Amino acid sequence: MNGKVSLSVKSTIIKNCRKNLSEKSLRQQEAGYSLIELTFVALIIGCLAAIAAPGWLNFTNKYRLRTSTNKIYQIMQKARTKAMQNKTTWQVSFQEITNPIGQPVIRWAVHKPAIAPGDLPASVWKYLEPGIEIDDNEKNDKGKYETTFRIVNPDTNKVTTDKTDPIYRTLFNYKGCPVYHSTDPCTRTTLLAKGRITLKPQNQDKPKKCVIISTLLGTMRTGKDHEKADKTGKYCR
Repeated sequence: MNGKVSLSVKSTIIKNCRKNLSEKSLRQQEAGYSLIELTFVALIIGCLAAIAAPGWLNFTNKYRLRTSTNKIYQIMQKARTKAMQNKTTWQVSFQEITNPIGQPVIRWAVHKPAIAPGDLPASVWKYLEPGIEIDDNEKNDKGKYETTFRIVNPDTNKVTTDKTDPIYRTLFNYKGCPVYHSTDPCTRTTLLAKGRITLKPQNQDKPKKCVIISTLLGTMRTGKDHEKADKTGKYCR
């Protein structure tokens, strides 16, 4: 009789232990992940982000650079077309400024040269992709600037050498020729009327892209940086 009681007590104890273990396991599952598990997951996510971030940044920079270059090409073609349609000179002005989060951003305006850039209303200025800057701070190893458009005084629209917050311009006369002065005919234009604007990602030397006025008749093209400079000492061509 005592043996039967003992077996019954053991059976009851085992059942209770199994029940307690089952309830404890269920409570752990309902409680979610442990701190160690969460830390491990966070480390994995951090490693993946560190691997992916440079590639994503490189992709973003290339996209913004390509988009900005193509937009400048379209802008200049638009100004040239307006000049020929209206039989008068039109100007494209470019200026690099800083947006509220500290990124460089290039703004542009198409206007008549009689209106100085500094007198243009804010609504006339449009903006390119953020994080892209004009390559004009330093000369390359050939002693040349990659951006060669004329710099103008914002208040007078006259050519200057002052590179403090420069405004770059290019002019197209009534026949679509690039000109140095707004009243110049195609036959009086000079090589100085041609030029280029070169862009690059913020705080990077490469990659570069540029828009070039390649002939005195106003032919334009886009270019990219090369390992070797051309005969004019430019790498973007």
